[in-house]
Amino acid sequence: MGEAAAASVEPVSAPPLNRRERGKVERRRRIEEAARCVFREKGFEAATTREIAEQADVGVGTLFAYARDKQDLLMMIFNERLDAITDQSFATLDASAPLLSQLMHIFTPRYELWGLDPDLSRYAVQESFAVLTRHGETLTEAARFLARRYRLLKKITEMITDKQRIGLIAKTKDADLIATLILDIFLSETRGWLVDRAPVLERGLDRLRRVLELAIYGIIADAVDRTGASNPAKRSRRGVNSAT
Repeated sequence: MGEAAAASVEPVSAPPLNRRERGKVERRRRIEEAARCVFREKGFEAATTREIAEQADVGVGTLFAYARDKQDLLMMIFNERLDAITDQSFATLDASAPLLSQLMHIFTPRYELWGLDPDLSRYAVQESFAVLTRHGETLTEAARFLARRYRLLKKITEMITDKQRIGLIAKTKDADLIATLILDIFLSETRGWLVDRAPVLERGLDRLRRVLELAIYGIIADAVDRTGASNPAKRSRRGVNSAT
């Protein structure tokens, strides 16, 4: 098949949902919206699964077919959008961009999502740490949340490895450990930003960028080696460079 013919091929659309599948999608939508409303009104701790089921107009048993517990319901609210922005940010990542720019490309949409509903986001970010203890689960919203975190960690590791391959990051450093440090910074900064009752997106992103920059470029001056001793050679080179 020629290029022109290949270009004219239309993508195959997904088959329409049958009545049972449409019913499942609709029940999930109602449960998700009910959970969002009850968590906003009562708070995560005070909310009950029975209240959420009643507002969604489903039985408690039906609700548990979609989410195992309140934590699962909370993850359900954010999972679809977090999956979408993860896919989008990975697909549009510029492999030739500096590491800091790549990281901000991935992290900025997450800040934008959390900023849409700070009150609900605080519960989600707080509970995301508890989700880390739920290893071995499958087919739950918490398992989906965990899988995305590991996917994000893997992607950052790949970015580090790529920079090591072209000599921009020392090959003696553990790429997995660097990626873990970067992700920990992101999670910590997100929590700190959401502590503000009215978090400002631009302010949060600016601080995240500065902290990541600090982690990437370090705190040791050019004129001082890793032992803290003065390095005349580096100081001399820096002086020459500044003079030119």
